[in-house]
Amino acid sequence: MTNNKDVTKQLFELVNKTEQILRLYYNKQKWPSIFPTLAELAQLYTETYQHSPNALHSYLSLHFKQLSPTTNLVVKKCILVCMIAQGHGYSHKIRQELLVACLASFLCVKNESDKLLSDQPLTEQGKKIWKVRYQLAVKVLEHGGSINKQAARIMPRLHPYCETLKSKRNTPLYDNITLIVAIAQIIATSLIKKATPNVLAQAVKKLYLASKDEFTRDTLNKLATQFNHFPVGCTTQYRGQTALLLQVNGKNQIICTFKDKKIDRLVKTQHPLRLEYRPFKTADKHLLFKVWSHIEPQILEADNDAFESTYSVIDKLGKNSFGSFRAIEKTIAPFPYIEQALQQAAKQYNRESQKGANTRHCLTMVGLDTASLLCQRVLIEQVISQLKHPFALDIWHKYQQLALILATLTKQAYGQDYESVLSPISAVIAFMLKHHDIDIKRFTCVSEQIDDSTPYSLARLFGFLEFNSAKLDEYFTHHFDSSAPHNAFIQSEKEKHNALSEEAKTFVAIKVLAMQCSSAYFEPTSWQRLVLENQISMFGWRDEAQLNDAILELSLYSVIE
Repeated sequence: MTNNKDVTKQLFELVNKTEQILRLYYNKQKWPSIFPTLAELAQLYTETYQHSPNALHSYLSLHFKQLSPTTNLVVKKCILVCMIAQGHGYSHKIRQELLVACLASFLCVKNESDKLLSDQPLTEQGKKIWKVRYQLAVKVLEHGGSINKQAARIMPRLHPYCETLKSKRNTPLYDNITLIVAIAQIIATSLIKKATPNVLAQAVKKLYLASKDEFTRDTLNKLATQFNHFPVGCTTQYRGQTALLLQVNGKNQIICTFKDKKIDRLVKTQHPLRLEYRPFKTADKHLLFKVWSHIEPQILEADNDAFESTYSVIDKLGKNSFGSFRAIEKTIAPFPYIEQALQQAAKQYNRESQKGANTRHCLTMVGLDTASLLCQRVLIEQVISQLKHPFALDIWHKYQQLALILATLTKQAYGQDYESVLSPISAVIAFMLKHHDIDIKRFTCVSEQIDDSTPYSLARLFGFLEFNSAKLDEYFTHHFDSSAPHNAFIQSEKEKHNALSEEAKTFVAIKVLAMQCSSAYFEPTSWQRLVLENQISMFGWRDEAQLNDAILELSLYSVIE
């Protein structure tokens, strides 16, 4: 046993700040402080979950008598989002955005929500407010100068997403960010409204069986796995007394027994327990807060960021001139998993499309001049595939789409020229996942540009206007300063059309073709169409129709709005 008063203080602060923030709407003078307060509370939830997952898992079954029904609901909803985000391995920024949306969803309707959760009727005015609750929340956030990139986008979708998930309709639900918040809201509402045994399992099971959406099912699996890691909050019987499970550590279990609905004692046992998830109402501050200062915390390990360590090797592959295959092998030695990826990538260099037997065989198949570029590209692809994101599958498919369009346009599916042009595209997507993870959306961004003479950014394919120019310049300068294709890509992002090199125009053409494949609303400008026609002619195509037929035969993955 331990004595950690900080945990008690942190838990008390978390719960009480949640109650306080839901009251800020009713004092208009406090509106400017709402968003900063939301952001601070979201940070507190993230930190508390990392340091005390057991305590927060227990709150799913514990109902705070001293708090309003809505506060109990929001606390549970935020904890469920923490569990889901942890299961998916999302970045800190994405977790923050999700939690702000969770807290904001009940920002303007605490009084109305309290009545509904207590089975009391709403007044006519209350019904009107409830109907526009999410629009109100967006207005309040904007009034406070919100810089949140997702909450305002999630709010309008939240109600229809919740209704669709509950109704078993086969309506496609494309926005995975909103899906996470909707799943948490449905389960949290069930935990508040139903006092039946095993309500958590029943709520998860009902959603899982009702949904055919792959992401929804995967999210529910991740949620169940997290609860399996920390099965805290389950009730049991121990020597004739009701007990609550507080921690599982190997074979050891810590439970607390009750007397008159208050903690009687803590017990450490290895005895097999028959556990049942059952909602438990209490006002006992010792159970809700103080008991956790006497239990050794099971801190969640932070995910290692492989981005920087991988790019130190990518640096060497891009800047060094290798005189032997052995030198390349030595450079990529810290990444043993690369061999399998290289075997797949090198298949296209083999006439029979056979895999290389090992790393050396793969490198010799492609030749010394191309080997370092291939390794560089494969390592970047590993970064792309390993970083976690709600739209990870869509990002990967769009990357594959770009690679196939490049190969089709240039009539080269392999070789040094192909690798050198694909490398900047791989690199910028890895950059995007690192620096723009909260900006990425499923659909494309086709809003008009202020300056039509500047090329479309590749960012538009992933749902936002443009990359952070200063950070992108720094990133490419640091890692790919001596690479002509990377410099050409930067040109295709920033320079006016009359200053573009031929290499930059190739990137413009690839971006235009990718947007045409991914959006029903995209219309290239006159100069973009001229660049595309010139590139089509330069690479030996008869006309655009012939190229489009070739691209169509690829059966590219695409989500058309």
